[in-house]
Amino acid sequence: MEDRNLGPRSGKNWGTPCFGVDCSLMPVSEAQTRRRYATDFRYTNRQEKARYIGLKYAPILHGRVLDVGCDQRQLAMHLSPGAAYVGVDMNSAADVVLNLDRENLPFADRSFDTVLCCDVLEHLERCHAVFDELCRVSASRVIISLPNCVRNLVLGLFDGSRGRMKHYGLPSAPPADRHRWFFGYDEACAFARERGERNGYVIEQVDPEDVSCYYWLGRDGKDVLDHQNITHGTMWCVLRRAELR
Repeated sequence: MEDRNLGPRSGKNWGTPCFGVDCSLMPVSEAQTRRRYATDFRYTNRQEKARYIGLKYAPILHGRVLDVGCDQRQLAMHLSPGAAYVGVDMNSAADVVLNLDRENLPFADRSFDTVLCCDVLEHLERCHAVFDELCRVSASRVIISLPNCVRNLVLGLFDGSRGRMKHYGLPSAPPADRHRWFFGYDEACAFARERGERNGYVIEQVDPEDVSCYYWLGRDGKDVLDHQNITHGTMWCVLRRAELR
């Protein structure tokens, strides 16, 4: 028997970023006029993700750029010719090879104009200390992205994975990689804002990668999944040193 209280949500706006506020609470036209960094490009793999970052944040990806968790240095090819790029990771393709859970960044304070750390912090036990390091070595801005783990769980329940989630669970052998933290969109935003303030930064822009989910009507007819911890995708955040304008 079909459950009419469950189904895909419609009428949501995909990937509408906002400037320091939650765009899901404002009209689309207002959110569009307030966004600073944006692109219509969408990605499905790491190479495309690098292009997404290069397009979206082009205005601040110049000068000295540090990519923490650079994988194969894919972002380097999407920067302007004059940018001085340095990639940090555990693999040999990186310019600087180190384990972020054991070592601090080997750079002086304010060594880079922009520092990126995209989909990395959730993998680290030392995520708070590493975030502080990102802020320390940046002279201007820090760009981070964090997944919405709560939403991923809900999507998995509807999409047939029966609650199994990549990077979580209890495999029979120790995994090479896993997420150390489980959180939703609200907590990701709060982490960036509060930890940023401790390091002298303010949020310049925070926006979800996409906005969409299934609906689930309760007995009172209200959608119990209609919350940004469920509807909002990966959080992208630009932090700026508070003394800069």
